[in-house]
Amino acid sequence: MSQLIPGLNDLSSYYNRTDLLEKVVAQIQKDFNWFNFTITFKEDKDESPYQQLYKQILPLVDEMLNDDYIKLMSLLYRIDIEEDFLNRKLKENAHADTDEVIADLIIKRELQKVIIKEMYSAK
Repeated sequence: MSQLIPGLNDLSSYYNRTDLLEKVVAQIQKDFNWFNFTITFKEDKDESPYQQLYKQILPLVDEMLNDDYIKLMSLLYRIDIEEDFLNRKLKENAHADTDEVIADLIIKRELQKVIIKEMYSAK
């Protein structure tokens, strides 16, 4: 029986999987480096990996939203977040700032990609 691929809303059980953490960070660094953005990570007792990544990604997303929307859309395309999906998520989270929703989606999508790779490499 094959495992189901978790949706972006079903990833919470993976948040503390340290075996996936390095791979998620590497994936984010790889995708952001493509656009000359540097993302760093170091283990920190006071901040979760999600918080650390979110704090770095949020200002980059905000800057691109304001100054280079085409670059932002290119980054999202590279990460595999479709514009229609993004627009749907923005409508669902109308109370949140656009940059916050996008930063959250980026981290979750990168985690989902790592989980999918792990699921298929285990076969």
